[in-house]
Formats: sequence, structure tokens, C-alpha cells
Amino acid sequence: MLAPDSLVLDGRFRVLRPLGSGGMGEVYLGEQVSLGRKVAIKVLHHDLHAQAGMAERFKREARLLSAVEHPAVVRIVDFGESGDHACLVMEFVEGESLYDVLTPGPMPPGRALPLLQQLAEGLAAIHDKGIIHRDLKPENVFISRSARGEQARLLDFGIARLVEPDASSSVSQVGVVLGTPEYLSPEQAVGAKVDTRSDLYSFGVLTYRVLSGRLPFDGPLPRNFLSQHASAAPLPLDRAAPTLSRYVGLLSLVMRLLEKDPGKRPQSAHELADALAAAHSALSAFTPGLGTPAYVPPPGSGATPSSGTAVFGAGSASGGTSGPTGTAAFAGAAPAPQAGSGTAAFGAAQGTASGAQPVAGAIRTGTAPFGMRSSGSMATVTGGSASVVKPQNLTVMLTDIQGFTERTSRQTHEENARMLETHDRLLMPLVKEHEGRLVQKRGDALLVVFRSPTSGVLCGMAMQDRLWHHNQTVPEADRLNVRVCLHAGEVLATTDTVLGEPMEVVEAVEHVASAGEVTFTEAVNLARNRAEAIAEPCGTITLPGREEQLQLYRCQRASEGPPFGDRFASQSGKRNTLAPLLSRLQAPKLPAGWTDVLRRRKREALMVAGAVVLVAGGATWLGLSNDPGAKAFALLEDGKLDEALALLDGATDEEKELPSVKRARVAAHHAKGHHISERTALNHIEEAALEGVEEQILDGLAEDYGKEQLTVLERSLARLPKERVRARYEDLAEEPHSLRQWGALRYLEFAKAAGGVDLVRAYSEALNAQDCGIRTQAANRLAALGDADAIPALERIVALPKEKGFLGGKDCGHDAAADAIKVLKKKRD
Repeated sequence: MLAPDSLVLDGRFRVLRPLGSGGMGEVYLGEQVSLGRKVAIKVLHHDLHAQAGMAERFKREARLLSAVEHPAVVRIVDFGESGDHACLVMEFVEGESLYDVLTPGPMPPGRALPLLQQLAEGLAAIHDKGIIHRDLKPENVFISRSARGEQARLLDFGIARLVEPDASSSVSQVGVVLGTPEYLSPEQAVGAKVDTRSDLYSFGVLTYRVLSGRLPFDGPLPRNFLSQHASAAPLPLDRAAPTLSRYVGLLSLVMRLLEKDPGKRPQSAHELADALAAAHSALSAFTPGLGTPAYVPPPGSGATPSSGTAVFGAGSASGGTSGPTGTAAFAGAAPAPQAGSGTAAFGAAQGTASGAQPVAGAIRTGTAPFGMRSSGSMATVTGGSASVVKPQNLTVMLTDIQGFTERTSRQTHEENARMLETHDRLLMPLVKEHEGRLVQKRGDALLVVFRSPTSGVLCGMAMQDRLWHHNQTVPEADRLNVRVCLHAGEVLATTDTVLGEPMEVVEAVEHVASAGEVTFTEAVNLARNRAEAIAEPCGTITLPGREEQLQLYRCQRASEGPPFGDRFASQSGKRNTLAPLLSRLQAPKLPAGWTDVLRRRKREALMVAGAVVLVAGGATWLGLSNDPGAKAFALLEDGKLDEALALLDGATDEEKELPSVKRARVAAHHAKGHHISERTALNHIEEAALEGVEEQILDGLAEDYGKEQLTVLERSLARLPKERVRARYEDLAEEPHSLRQWGALRYLEFAKAAGGVDLVRAYSEALNAQDCGIRTQAANRLAALGDADAIPALERIVALPKEKGFLGGKDCGHDAAADAIKVLKKKRD
């Protein structure tokens, strides 16, 4: 025991009072004498310290831990030997232990998932340093609060050890069981060799406890837990926490973490962090089992909750009627649909063309069979053979014709058939063009899924534009007025139905959506690329029994002509009504050859300016040469990632606080492909320290945005100096095509800062992409820009041979380019 007021580590730290003790040592509250700040001092038990090789192991691990810089990992301040004691000085974390937070019961998923994602990112940071924690449990997690919200902190590395690729390592302890029995991995339980995947199993036990309030095994004695971790099957999480039964992806993830075979678990903490982020984004605030939400129209709209038409399950596609108000119930549980009752069959997969039948005991409602699943999958029987359907995060689209039931009752059978044939001819091709998959068609209703929320929104806009053109050519009584509704979330999508909570939500949106609009939820709005379309709020859905409301949005309409200006028109070949406006916003067209002249002059001016800066800054360079951040950037520029990391890890505490060093870590994370850590590190740098942000960081973010146009990336970029971003991204947009060229171009358009870019030239460069999605988007954008100068570049794409596909030639932007050529030639002529 250390006495209060005693000094350790050459007098740099003062012991104040004991905080607690464990199997590896005692922990004291201390004070850093030079700064007067609180610290935690962990002292290794004397008998452990006396063991052969333990002092060397302690130094090695402490040295590596001190190099971990992550907001979810408690920071190591100092370490060393003080007399007969080995001391580890850590940042003192104020807050509440996760163990205490869980004492009243489980944590709601909406609060738990962000904290678990933070912990996974912190675990990835220590794994990247070659360290296995080996004692993950609620007692070793603290939750602190700040202006930014809750932050989970991982601490107590008392039995952490280096990853040992060599099984014959002299410091290996195969056969020794260390850790807390309730949270041990099967490898630890039998004393086998462990790797980082052992921590992922323990993370799964911890997550199970957080979400359910209990452990996956009953124990109760330590030897029982060891045996159960080694060989017993855990209690399925949905049985421990029935309220989670609809979050099939989350259930599947936790049970994967608890696999006995490490090869069946997620293979890295980075993969785990990504999976938790996806689970969080898919988590809907909608409360399961409480019926259809009530609609709150926007103030002054004049709309009432009784507007709209019957939802699936309340009417019949063959002339059935709904309730007295023409709507299904808005509050309370809606009646359970019967098999074959109108479009309710979207939730009850009976009598479908494929012959698929739900498994015995499945509930035949819009959120059907969640009672029959294995580790988050659903078994179905099709033609006598079993298949497994896994949960996916998809965007669900529901469309229907407003007033369809009333209309079919007054038309002849032939008129109804012609109406539906016209409806299908107009809309069905657009589903394929936007990479959607038609799951069901029942009468006037289409059920479609998209992997990309952006594709779903653009498809809806294209549908409404095409319907508008059709409606201009027919009498009012024959017009097709269609609702388009979208919601994103985790579903089970079979060949002929979609099951899960998002189906309930999108059906609720259908209650209130207006014909001619594209209406979608907050989940879609957050995940889509908002540069493609402007949206505006249009009311909320109130969640029964809770205060939360689900915000609805609709795409902003054009002031005249097609509702969305034919911006994404393809096979319709209609005139782009936005093109004149866009062309006026472009810079005046220069005579042939002048663009290249000005570009050369710009480069020459930059070279002269660079020379002036080099001369004027010669003296400053001598000072920068001692900056580890500047050196790290230079090493990264030369492709020497390992050397840059070694330099950053070896920096002193004072150097690690330098803005250049913090920024260099951002660039290093990008170079390693750890993009979540890259954004996390960037977002924890003060904005004042971002004024001098390096091009390597900007280029990395542009490359990230080229891969995934995420809202989180937009928020990260928004923290950087706007002029610096604009100037650099203008240069990148004019480069030959690459992911960073594409990302820079798309971000400039999203930020409405592309005025200095020759957009026709930039998007023509993007046509050189190997990615078919980028080619298609670039072709569609060139059509929207309305400049015939893009035709030669588009013709080159059309002339390229198509790769062989399952059903013929594979479209890789060919069709979009051909349609764009038609639009541009029509405009030119």
C-alpha cells in the first residue's frame, strides 16, 4: 500500500487516496505535481512485479498503451518503477462506471448503440497497437458526460498483453486462465492461445448484458462460467430481451460475437464498429406492437388526420372498402390483415406466384415472422427446400394510385386493365434504371427495395416526372395520381415479401402522403445524398405511447413544368426544364482553346507564388523540420506509413498536443484504411487547429466522399476552412478521374460551391470511371447540365462493349449515356 502524500516516479506524482484494488494491483487517486491535475495511479502487486520477466512485460505494454490516442481509451500519462513498485499513471476519468449504469436494468438500444460503437472504435485503436485487452467488462468502462454528449471510456489494462504471432514466444502464457469468468472467451476459458478476436467475444458478452440486463450464461460459480463459455450455447438474445425481437440485424450481430469459433465472429474491431454504426442508423424510434402511428399535419396545411386512404391490411385491391373515414385506424392497433386481403399480402406471403409459404407459426402481419429465426435469420420453405433470409439495411418504397378502389368500382374490367397496363409501362422500367428490386406488385401497389436511399428518392422523383408528362396528354378522369413513400431500415427481404418494422412505418407514411409527391422519413433523409435533391419537412408521425415523433419530408418541387424538372429523365427523353437555369449559372463559354490557355496560366501563377513562398519561408522551414507532425506528413507523402506511425507514437506528451501531430494522425488513419478512426480523430481537433489543414487530409476526405457520400463526412468537411476546401477541391475536380476527383466534385455540388469548376469537363472525366454507378450518375448529371459539348464523351461510353451479364450485356452507364445524348441533341437541335 502507498501512503497518502507519498511521491512516486521521481516525485512527479503525489498519492492522494486509495480508489480500489483488484487482482493485479491497487489504484490510487493522485496528482501530477507540475500541473496540479488529477490522475489515477495503478500500482502492480509486489508479488506479481517480482515474477521473472514481469517488469519487462509491464514496460513493453505501458510503452505501447501510452501511444494509443483515442477518445474512447483512457490516456496513459506516465509509467515506470518507483522503488519496489511498478506504476502506471493514467488520466483520471470522472463519470459513472457502466456497471453502476446497468444496476437498475438494461440500457435502451438508442442510448446503448452509440456508446458501444465508441467502445468498439477504442478497442480497434488498442488492437492496432498490437494489444489484446483480455478483461472487457462493465466495471472497466466509464461513461463521462460533456457538451458533446456521453462518451464511453475503456480503461484498466491490467492484464492486457501484446499480440503474440509466435506461439513459442517466451512470454506466452498458454494454459493460464486470466480474466473475469463471466466475460471470458472460449479460448481464455480453456487456457488456449488468444488473439484480438477473443476481445470481440468478451465485447459480445458485455453488449448482451447492456441490452438485456443479464448474462448469456447462468453460471453461477466461476467454474460453471468457464465450462459454459467453452461448450454451452448462449441463451438467444431475443429470449433474454423480447423487446429487441424486431431488431434482427442487432440480434444477429450479438450472437455472431458469441460464436465459439473465432473464425465465425467479426474479424476485427473495425468491422465491429462499422456493424454497430449500421445497426444504430437502422434503429427506428418506432415502438413495436403499438399499432399504426397517428399523423400530425404541418401547421396551416388544412390537413386532418383522417385524410389519406386505406393502408395495407385495411382494404381490398379488388374493390373492398376501408373504415367510415376512408382510412385505417391511426391510433391503437390496426386489425390484423387476412391472407389475400388487398395489398395486405405484402406482409402475409401467402398465395404468391413463387409458392413461398411462411413457416409454421409465423405471424401474418406486416411485420411477420419474427418468431421463427435462428441468430437473426428467418427460415422459409420454398418448393420443399429450406432457405435462410438474413436481415439487410434497405430502403423500402411503397407506391399506389390515389383513389384506386373507388375508381375501379366505376370502370369496366377492360378500363381497369388498361389503367394498370399504363401504370406498369410508365413506372416499372424506372425501378430497374435506379437499381431497385421489385418485390411485389399487387394491383396498383408496388413494393420495391433499394440498397441506396438516394436511388430510392431519385426513382420516386423520376416516377412523378414521367406521370406528369402522361397526365398532360389524357383527360383529367384518366390521370394517374400516385403516392410514393419511402423508409429505410433493417428488414427481411425474401423473393416475394418484405418483413420487419420498416414495413409498418412505410405503410403509415402511405396514410398521409399526397399524390404527385415523393414522401420519406428522417431515416431516408439522413442517409441519402442531399446534393441530388432538396427536401422540405411536411409533417410528422406521432409514435403511440411515446413522445418521439418521426419527421416526414418531401422533395421540393419545381415552380412549373414537371414536378422535379426531369432532372433524372432517361428513357422519357423529355426536355430538361432546369437546364436553362443551370446553363445561366455556368461561367460563359470561352472560345475554343482558351480554357486550356487559362488553365496553363493558372498553373504558372501557382508555381510563381509557390517559389515566392519558398523563398520567404526558408527560415521558417528550419523550425518546421523539428515538428514531428510535419515530418510525419512528409513520410506519408513518400508512402512510408510505418515510419510515420513510429514517429507519431514516439512523440512526447507535449508534442502529441501539437495541432500538426493531431492532424498527422488523421492522415495516418486514412492511409491505414481506418476511416471511422480518421473521422473521429478529425472531429476531436479544435476548429482553430484546423486552419492550416494539410492537403493530404483534404484529399483523403475527398476520396472517402467519392466512395460513400455520408452525412458524417459532410459534417466533418463543414468544420474545415471553407475557402481552403473550395480551392483544393476545385483543383481536384479538374484532375483526371479518380475517387478523390469524384468526391471533390460531388462535395462542391452538395455545398453549392462549384461555381469555379467546368462541370461539363469534370463530369466528362468521371465517365472514365470503372465504377458503373459513377458512370451512370455522371451521365445523368451531364444530361441535366444541358451542354452539348458533353456529347463526344458520352458517345465514347455508348461505344464501349458491354460485359456479359446473367441476362445479356451488363449495363455500365451505357443506357444513361445514350439517354443523355438524346436529351442533349434534342436541346442542341
